Amino acid sequence: MAQGGRVFGSVSGTVTDSTGAAIARAKVGISGVDNNVVRTAVSGADGGFTVGNLPSGDYAVEITTAGFSAYRNASVAVAVGRDVRVDAVLAPANAKQQVTVQAQTEALDTEQTSPVANIDKDRIEELPIPSRNYLSFTLLAPSLASANPAIGKQSLAANEGGFSSGGLRPSSNALYIDGVDDNDEYTGLSRTELSPEAISDFQVVNHGYAAQAGGSAGGSVDVVTRSGANLQHGDAFIFVQNGALNGTPALELAPRKPDENRLRVGLSTGGAIQKDKLFYYVAAEQEMAHGEDAGDFDSQMASAIDRALAQTGPLGGFQVQQGFFPTTNQETELSGRLDRSLGTSSLMLRYAMTNNRSVNDAFNTDDLTDLSARGSAFYDDNSVNGLWNDTISPMLVNQVNFQVAQRRVNLKTGSTNGPGVVVAGIAQLGTPFAGNNRRYETHVDLGDDVILQHGKHLFQAGAAMSHVALRAADMEGFGGLYVFPSVADLTAGQPDFYMQSFGNPNTNFDEVRGAAYMQDHWTPVRGLALDYGLRYEVNHLPGPLPMDADALSPRFGFAWSPNKDWVVRGGFGMFYDRYLLSTINHIREFDGVHAEQQIAEETEAAALYQMGQRFTAPHVGIAPSIWQAQAGLANPYSETASFGVEHSLGAQWTASAEYRFARGVKMGRTINSNLLPPVVLTQANAPSLGISAPTPQQIGQLVFSDQRLNAAYDTINQFQTEAGSDYNGLTATVNRQFTEEFELMAGYTLSKTTDNASYDTEQPQNPYALGEERAPSLGDQRQRFVASGLWVLGPDLDDPQDMQTAATPNLLQKIIYGFEFAPILAVDSGFRDNPLTGTDSNREHIYPFAARPSDYTRNSLKTPANVNFDLRILRMVPIWRGHLDIVAESFNLLNKQNIDLINPVYGLDSAPQNGFEKPIQMADPRRVQFSLDYEY
Repeated sequence: MAQGGRVFGSVSGTVTDSTGAAIARAKVGISGVDNNVVRTAVSGADGGFTVGNLPSGDYAVEITTAGFSAYRNASVAVAVGRDVRVDAVLAPANAKQQVTVQAQTEALDTEQTSPVANIDKDRIEELPIPSRNYLSFTLLAPSLASANPAIGKQSLAANEGGFSSGGLRPSSNALYIDGVDDNDEYTGLSRTELSPEAISDFQVVNHGYAAQAGGSAGGSVDVVTRSGANLQHGDAFIFVQNGALNGTPALELAPRKPDENRLRVGLSTGGAIQKDKLFYYVAAEQEMAHGEDAGDFDSQMASAIDRALAQTGPLGGFQVQQGFFPTTNQETELSGRLDRSLGTSSLMLRYAMTNNRSVNDAFNTDDLTDLSARGSAFYDDNSVNGLWNDTISPMLVNQVNFQVAQRRVNLKTGSTNGPGVVVAGIAQLGTPFAGNNRRYETHVDLGDDVILQHGKHLFQAGAAMSHVALRAADMEGFGGLYVFPSVADLTAGQPDFYMQSFGNPNTNFDEVRGAAYMQDHWTPVRGLALDYGLRYEVNHLPGPLPMDADALSPRFGFAWSPNKDWVVRGGFGMFYDRYLLSTINHIREFDGVHAEQQIAEETEAAALYQMGQRFTAPHVGIAPSIWQAQAGLANPYSETASFGVEHSLGAQWTASAEYRFARGVKMGRTINSNLLPPVVLTQANAPSLGISAPTPQQIGQLVFSDQRLNAAYDTINQFQTEAGSDYNGLTATVNRQFTEEFELMAGYTLSKTTDNASYDTEQPQNPYALGEERAPSLGDQRQRFVASGLWVLGPDLDDPQDMQTAATPNLLQKIIYGFEFAPILAVDSGFRDNPLTGTDSNREHIYPFAARPSDYTRNSLKTPANVNFDLRILRMVPIWRGHLDIVAESFNLLNKQNIDLINPVYGLDSAPQNGFEKPIQMADPRRVQFSLDYEY
């Protein structure tokens, strides 16, 4: 039944006698160690049993039948999405009164058909985590890759992190908390940031072959929050970080190391309001951080820009920020959960709130961005969700979940009076083209799942409905933007490109999503498990967008165990994606009625710049540019197949190898569909094409004329579902579950991802030669190694049995007992980036630009490999009913200069400009943090 939900796990096994003969009709009882969760089952004719619907936690298993001694195992740990196997051998009643087993169960999940990775509570509690965002631990799974920062930079979207599964886009993943989705549908990333203290465990599912998995083309993360228990438990903590011990940023041109002070305090507590009946758990954290940042502008460059802006244009008197400027980050996290036992059913209700405020250090910036173009962000999330779990009979379960949630976002740049100025590859200042945005995203979700066990079949069917409403004001381009090829052009007041939005930026629409599925988990013989089923999804988009109702996805997976030490698993499935609300919002906002955009180039752009004013009305004689959806818009989806083997090495060690193929189909991209075929530019035809002074990067290259297919419009940015991607990856992993005070997970992935568009708004260099766009994806990360571990010296102070074995330690043991070491090592090959001329040199009339320098193909640039080593050292000191943890941890302990972004701007000359391919954004240097945590 672990296959049957995103919230529960299961226990299965066989009951035999000492000769190996099956024992039928044996009574199997499972009871929670810390709460009153009780489940029962009866073994079948083959001795097999399955007990599902178990929340994460520790359980005792007891098996009894007439004529045999009782069997008891009090060390069964259940995790979300996993099936734990317990094979009991019963002795005759006259031989022994009871068989008691203390050893942990096998680490192999022999019925799991999907490629998954479980992050248990020990890893969540003890591993180093720089931002206290538990989703950082998803990258402990070696088959995943972090999101390429270049995607956020090129798409002008807020860079909020994320990860890639199967080479698919970071926006194509799904996050579920307690069975309901927690996705920001505008960006495709996550919403609520729960305290790690509120998380029990979670499972990373690369692609789930059970038909219940869906809602995204990529992977999913199934998170379960902590519940209270009869025993009161909690902690209180404080984290402190000071910039004096941190490394110096590599790129910032500043006279000293930046100051930084970060304080985070929090507490959590859980227990029983009514023993065995009503439980609660509350967790809260508050962070207050003050720091400094600086741009990568030397005084000579800054002075040259200031002098140029003072001579002409609408930014007279502007001053580039030199040296440090202050940054602040404040975050409040609060969650509370109630669990009520109602006999054969249970009810869970949870409230969560996140309030996040970042000033001058919020989104989409690099070290070539002036303070004026940097941003502040304000996020406010509130959600209420519930789960009613009704065990109608030992063989029939019904689960109902609901959610009501709202996200409020306000993104605001340092300058809002506009316009913005970009000196290609040199500087960005003023009001940026994107970044000022207000939106309210409201979710109402309802789902129902029915799980029926019949013999060797576990049938499941369910349906879900989701209503998402968006009210937004996206000010993209309303301040105006001028792009200059060089500082010399800025001094001369000669921009090469101008773009501005006009009209009403406010939008208000909703979409309704529905899903239904049927599946069967069948174990025809011992050692073989089959998952097969169908899933149907429908997405009702706001008019005039079309609705594609053809979204039926088959699933099949298998797990075969030739013996107890081996599992061979694999499968195939189709996974339909969702449309990003940001893409839909572009189409709704810039439809030519509510709002439009205007573009001018070369002499026309220069004339507008030299007028020295911010425009509030469209210009006469410039045709509008709009957004629209292609006719017959299709549902994006992925086709995924995998094959792997896993081997038990004993003592909770396992080793696995897996090959995975993922193909993205009908993925989103955008083209200017109003262009005539391009022509090769020569000195002779340049004047007729509106180019007065052709540059080396234009002569001999294809450029577009100013004639349009539809003369009523200039650019028609048409969103299409015609892009695709291919991923091939091989992953090898070694894993040891936490036992005897030690655990380890290490893995290596070798992969390749190709595509022809890496995000919805990516445009091709030539819409008439789309085949030339096929290249390594921005999400392509060829090699990745990650290892994480936890080593506790001496007994585990949280384990009473361990403490009893060390009741009388000697002097040396007293010194070393209580120390804990938790390292994370990640080594990643570099990410791809797309080389650009820096201007609209092919006159495609789009922004961001897509024109590449001659002899460069799409995404042919690459950042160097990154190496990151984090270490957490903890000393536990027993105090009263609990213990005090004294912690020192460092992130990027080796102070490696890891490059996030390089400068992709080649320039317009035959030789690249000085900054081409040089770093413009680095990952954080070494950071040191201390904390005290009292746990009871």
